Amino acid sequence: MTWVPFSMSMKSLLLSLLLWMGIPLFLQAQETTYSQSSFRFGIAAGANFNFYRGSTQMLNPTFTAPVAFNYADGADFFIAPLIEYVHPTSNLGVSLQVGYDGRQSAFNQEITPCNCPADLTTKLRYITVEPTLRFAPFGSGFYLFGGPRMAFNIEKSFTYSLGINPDLPDQLPTPDVKGDLSNVTPTLVSMQIGAGFDIPLSTAAYPMQAIFSPFVSFQPYFGQKPRSVETWNITTLRVGAALKFGHGRKIQLRPPLPNRYPLPKMLQWSIPRSSFM
Repeated sequence: MTWVPFSMSMKSLLLSLLLWMGIPLFLQAQETTYSQSSFRFGIAAGANFNFYRGSTQMLNPTFTAPVAFNYADGADFFIAPLIEYVHPTSNLGVSLQVGYDGRQSAFNQEITPCNCPADLTTKLRYITVEPTLRFAPFGSGFYLFGGPRMAFNIEKSFTYSLGINPDLPDQLPTPDVKGDLSNVTPTLVSMQIGAGFDIPLSTAAYPMQAIFSPFVSFQPYFGQKPRSVETWNITTLRVGAALKFGHGRKIQLRPPLPNRYPLPKMLQWSIPRSSFM
């Protein structure tokens, strides 16, 4: 019976030592975290939903369609690398993206005086430069943005197709007319407004951070008249997402604890001498 108190005392002492040794390791593991990155780099991509309004008929000096084309709805894609800065203590930020911007679409079919269906498809493509100012009104992941858009034309082709008169089924088909549009404005200056939402893909426990940001932007027809003649203009709704990466700064939550800690008095056990008797 003299071994029972000794055994119980030793077990309690060993358990206390293990707990005491684990406390500093736990505290040290929890003492650092990382702030949100201020500078971010990544890529944005999405779909441009293009709405043509106004009219066009004289496509270039060598070809004028027998009828004017007025409306078109189509889609093309957008892709651009981006750089972004978000101020760490305010809700403001700036970003810049430079990339490919497609404005392709197909006009609604028109009927010519010969009762023949006519179709016109245009391929307008640009290198776009888009600096924006962003603002997070609620201090959360939701943000609004807006800014100018400068677009430099790199493609301006068209395809005109004339079908046969349905009342004359034996009529020979007319070859398509392909070429480049004339009087295309080489540089467009317009604007855009939009909204997005930053969704963190990594926790604050790691310095490298990834953010997924779906967004939508509206680019009105102001400044988006592709040609210096006629009345054709373009309005675009862009829907896409950006994947951004950054590096956060270390935040010290509490002063670093020393490597060795004195054994608390409450954990200092004394083994009674009677235990060895």
